[in-house]
Amino acid sequence: MTQAFDISRHSGSVLDLACDALVIGSVIGHALEGPASEVDKALGGLLAAVVSEEAFEGKDGQRVLVHTHGRLNAKRVVLVGLGKSADDGGRQLGARAARLGRESGFAKVAVAASARVSARSVIEGARLGHYTYDKWRTTESKPSKLKTLTLCMPIPKGERELGEATASAIMLARDLVNEPPATMTPRILADQARWVAESGGLDVTLFDKAALNEKGMRLILAVSAGSSEEPRLIHLTWRPPNVTADTPSVALVGKGITFDAGGLCLKPTGSIEDMKMDMGGAAAVIATMQAIATLKPDLIVHAIVPASENLLGSAAYKLGDVYRSYNGKSVEIMNTDAEGRLVLADALAYAVEQKPREIIDLATLTGAITIALGDETAGVFGNDQALIQEILACGAEAGEALWHMPLDSKLKKQIKSDVADMKNVGKRTGGAITGALFLEEFVGGTKWVHLDIAGPAWSTRNEDTWSKGGTGFGVATLLQYLSRAAARLKG
Repeated sequence: MTQAFDISRHSGSVLDLACDALVIGSVIGHALEGPASEVDKALGGLLAAVVSEEAFEGKDGQRVLVHTHGRLNAKRVVLVGLGKSADDGGRQLGARAARLGRESGFAKVAVAASARVSARSVIEGARLGHYTYDKWRTTESKPSKLKTLTLCMPIPKGERELGEATASAIMLARDLVNEPPATMTPRILADQARWVAESGGLDVTLFDKAALNEKGMRLILAVSAGSSEEPRLIHLTWRPPNVTADTPSVALVGKGITFDAGGLCLKPTGSIEDMKMDMGGAAAVIATMQAIATLKPDLIVHAIVPASENLLGSAAYKLGDVYRSYNGKSVEIMNTDAEGRLVLADALAYAVEQKPREIIDLATLTGAITIALGDETAGVFGNDQALIQEILACGAEAGEALWHMPLDSKLKKQIKSDVADMKNVGKRTGGAITGALFLEEFVGGTKWVHLDIAGPAWSTRNEDTWSKGGTGFGVATLLQYLSRAAARLKG
């Protein structure tokens, strides 16, 4: 698993710091300002000469390395480009520094920047850039020798704790998604949620198959019918100290399909291999609740996860079946591979019962959203423009790419059924929109935003803060949202 390293702070000149590599982030137009300028003077203009020879301008992804040969306490100086602005460059800077330490075998790495970056973002990036998942390897991967990452920048009060808590939560989400489906069943996911609750002082309620049947959550039960693994509905709750009748509440809902074979509409080769990631929304919501103990938002937070497998056993639900949802609406099944919206429907209706001011759901819902936005951007749908804008702003601050998509009611006719209140799919065209329109039927009049994270929940590359496998996408946005929600909802 991910190996630990210490993060410290150096308050003096970068010239005094002994380390294997001093990594300096530079933005376009300011490549040799601040600490880079200090280093260049100490090296007699060598850094400037190399920058000129390599045509280094500070563009995102550019890098130059200079050996100091004893002229500095740092053995090497590495300039890394952060692009036009350093506003979000801290995460990239921290990740690249930690990756350099791990991949080059450096024990001591220091980080500075030619422009303002937050210590919190550097800490987050460093932890995430150093992340690995090798729990199941029988041959040991190359161990990281990185022992200390030193920040040559101020660390305002609370930033270290928030950075560490955010990174820890994202890494938990990654671990949950990366775990093989045989050892991350709905029951085991519920056990993980219970551990998060007990560790963080949260209330926890877990509904098993019998309880779901008693409550009438027929859609969750239908999806799970083809599996020998029972479903679960997970409900975690944070209540702040001195809670009153006026304390606002919000609900976070995450799709928890721990493996999706597509049911009787079996997924083809090429689309099924990575389907342990179909619980990326659930992982993000549960992991967000882990960070609650540090964040301590002054509002009630409900985290609700419908967990199930979607397989094709003899009892599997069939095309043409009709089931009544938890809120009473009937649904005709026209595609068993559109199961995520079914389990979310019951969970959203249950969330409405908790009387939250706002509901945010995260789901690897549709392949259609990746056609529209690619693999690194999540689609944002919702029924309240102010809340949509708030989530978009939180995503930008958290360094996660979100894009506002239309909730076009004209497409609702695609999910009209001849025998039930609705069917669970429409046409291929506009598939991400009709998926969101289906979910809207279960939130009533509650303000609601849906994040379709099918693209960015899983990565095929190792770069910067991302590593192959689960990404933990959505955690940082949710934590940013929770940090602002109390003041906004009370105001």
